[in-house]
Parts: sequence; structure tokens; C-alpha cells
Amino acid sequence: MNPLLIAAVAWFHLFFAVVWIGSSIMFFVVLGPVVSRLTPVARAEFMVAFFPKMERFMNLVVPLLLLSGAAFFVVMSWGDRFVLDAWSWSVVVGGTLGLVTYLFALAKLVPAARNVTTLLQDGGSEEELIGAQRLVGQASAIELVLMLATFTVMVVAGSL
Repeated sequence: MNPLLIAAVAWFHLFFAVVWIGSSIMFFVVLGPVVSRLTPVARAEFMVAFFPKMERFMNLVVPLLLLSGAAFFVVMSWGDRFVLDAWSWSVVVGGTLGLVTYLFALAKLVPAARNVTTLLQDGGSEEELIGAQRLVGQASAIELVLMLATFTVMVVAGSL
């Protein structure tokens, strides 16, 4: 396979991986603690503006990450008879973990963030809002752990 094609597909895959993991780390480690210290009004304004934009951004980045990963797998194994060796297994496990992470985000994190936005816009009670924000934090932490597991498996694949 053409080395330039392999390098281009690898670049896109790594770029989207860095964007996804980086944005998750930024949210969990930096934005979460900063936003929690804002006044309730400022926090509400931030979340109502931030969550929908972040959702649109991730709905672009993550599918492109998954597609570029599949393309990377194809160009790396193009023309070879498919053999489930250590590299293939690592890539399949890593890809599956990445897909599971995205599906988890769609099933848990996105609805939790939407719930926070709805409660803020509709004037939900403080208890409801605190519970919804807690769910966003928990889902973000789980997503980050899943991403780091995916990243670790892919690093192992790269070393094989």
C-alpha cells in the first residue's frame, strides 16, 4: 500500500483521537471544576450555551475518528490475508472500545447534558439540577476512562 496514503489516514485518525480525548480531559479536569465555582446564573448561562455546541462538535469528530480508524485498519492490512494476530486483535478490541465509548456517550452523557440544559431553560428545581449535573459528571468520568482504555489498547497495537 502507498506509504503516503497510510500516513495521511494515520494523521487524520490520530488528529480526531487527540481532539476527542483532549476535549474530554479539558471538560473533566478544567471546565468542570471552573464551572462548579461560578454563580448559579453564570453556570446556567455557560451550560445552556456550551452543551449544544459540544454535542454538535462531538457528533462530527467522533464519527470521523471511527471512520478514519476503520480506513486505517483497511490500508494497513490491504491485500494481506486477514489473520487474527496480536495486532489485529488489539485493533479490533480498541475499535470496539471506541465504538462502545461513543455509544455510551450517546446513551448517557448526551441525554444527561440535554436534561441539564432543559432544567436550566425551564426553571427546574435546584435539587433536580444538582442531580442532573452530577449525572453529567459521572458520565463524563466513565467516558474518559473508556477513552483512556481505548487509547491504551491502540498504543499496544501500534507497538506490535
